[in-house]
Amino acid sequence: MRPCRAIVCFLCLVLLLSGHGAWAEHVENAAPLKPVTILSFEFPPLLHTARSGAFSGTMGETVKMLCQEAGLTCRFRVVPLKRAYQELRNDRGDALVTIDLGQFNTCCLASKWAAPWSAGWFSAPAHKHIPANQEELEGQALIVVQGMKSPYGFAPKLDEMAAQQKVSMFKATDIATSVGMFIHGRAPLLWGGEDFTWYFRKIDPQAKFVYTPRMTIPVVIWMRKERSKALERLNQAYQWMVEKRMIGENGLLEPSLMGERYQDAPFGQ
Repeated sequence: MRPCRAIVCFLCLVLLLSGHGAWAEHVENAAPLKPVTILSFEFPPLLHTARSGAFSGTMGETVKMLCQEAGLTCRFRVVPLKRAYQELRNDRGDALVTIDLGQFNTCCLASKWAAPWSAGWFSAPAHKHIPANQEELEGQALIVVQGMKSPYGFAPKLDEMAAQQKVSMFKATDIATSVGMFIHGRAPLLWGGEDFTWYFRKIDPQAKFVYTPRMTIPVVIWMRKERSKALERLNQAYQWMVEKRMIGENGLLEPSLMGERYQDAPFGQ
């Protein structure tokens, strides 16, 4: 049985390498395209500048490898979130990695690559009433990050409810501040993405909380329509990487590849 298994493994390896050779030849023979400037913002551990100064993150490394497999030269520029959105709309960048709410349909096309992003409520363990909709927010105290759009996807009238004192809403300037406020008991509810757990581990590894997801939104690469050929290359590379199981069902690089490439973001420096 062992010789048979060895033969099977060898044949699988040959098929994988031959497939990669065919793909590499396809990329090599494709018409060269000018470099692609991809905008991003600091959102660890998904998208961030690592301690080394390189662009990284779980989604960041996935997009970098998509570029590599597509034979594209991708240059990443990390700027504040609001500026990233403005620069894409004003044609000062070719692409942007962010959630798909249809917000760039006029100027851009969304990639076939997508990775789900979960958002919901972080709650104190003793807090039993986790809002399932906007109506259930009434009478609650909560923390949100200023500028974050997803809380309003859950509760479109959130600001109005706060103005009418139907909810007590505290706005934090950034994610780290919001998590600190939650840990120190400012409010029993914090709206955020599942990735906020990275901040909990950095600020207080012993902090107790419960995370209840309330929505899932795909993160995609929004590419300006003028660069559709570059997007086509990325889409082809994505399909190839899925076929070769280099990308998992979560839209991210499979664990061994991620482990080789991921670099953590600095914190508290």
